[in-house]
Amino acid sequence: MKKLLVVVLLAGMLLSGCETISGLSPKTKTGAGIGAVAGGILGALVDSNKPWRGAIIGAAAGAAAGGWIGYKMDNKDAVVEADSDIVAQAATEAAKQNATIKYSRVTEDGVAEDIIATPGNLTGNIRAVTVDYFRNNTLISTEHVDVEV
Repeated sequence: MKKLLVVVLLAGMLLSGCETISGLSPKTKTGAGIGAVAGGILGALVDSNKPWRGAIIGAAAGAAAGGWIGYKMDNKDAVVEADSDIVAQAATEAAKQNATIKYSRVTEDGVAEDIIATPGNLTGNIRAVTVDYFRNNTLISTEHVDVEV
C-alpha cells in the first residue's frame, strides 16, 4: 500500500509541473485529478501481480477520461456560466428593437465569448427570441426565450 501511495504522489508531482495544465478549465483539471486517483487505485487492485504497474496505467487512463468528462461538462454548462442578466438583457433588447443584438467579451483566460440574440415572430405582445452562445467562435448552445414587448 505504501508503494501505491508513493506512485500516486510521484505522478501528482510530475503532472503538477506541466505548463500546459494552466490553460485548462477548472472542471477539466478536477476531472483529470479525480480520474487519476480513481484509476490509480483501481489499476493497483486489478493488477495484483504488479500493483505499481496497474496504478500507473490506471492513473493515466483515469486522468484522460476524467479530463475529457470535465471538458464536456464545461461546454455543457456554458450558458449557465454566462451572466444570466446579460443574456436576459440581450433577449429583451432584441425583442423590443426587433433587431439582432450581440454582446462580446474576452475572459481573463483569453476565451472569446459572444451572446447573439435574434428576434423571431411576434405573437400578440410576445416575441420569440433565439439566444446563441459562442465560445471562441464555436456555437456552444442555443436557447429560445419568449419576451413580452
